[in-house]
Amino acid sequence: MGDTDWANLSARIVQGLTTTLDAVKQLDTQEAAVVMKLLGKTCTKMMKEGSGHQFGIAMIETSEKMAMKDSLALDDVAKMIMGIIGKLYLSVKSDDDVKLVMQLEEVVKNYPI
Repeated sequence: MGDTDWANLSARIVQGLTTTLDAVKQLDTQEAAVVMKLLGKTCTKMMKEGSGHQFGIAMIETSEKMAMKDSLALDDVAKMIMGIIGKLYLSVKSDDDVKLVMQLEEVVKNYPI
């Protein structure tokens, strides 16, 4: 990845996940799905490979499923995201990837539902 600032990218993705959870709690399902999709697109643009990229793709796919529902509880969304994070653990290849996945997991675990 060259001179990519991993700490900065990780912090932005973690903040994005927190914002997504806030959106699910405060907005209707379709609006929250748009926020999730934007996070996914940002992840895939910022990180061209690794767990950040895979997380982005999974967030886009999940947002599309979310958008079709009339309503969705925050704990259901948290479970979906934890499922994504669980799969990421199976594909991590670097220490930076492991740190990012652990940070994402902490966001969801510590988010007040």
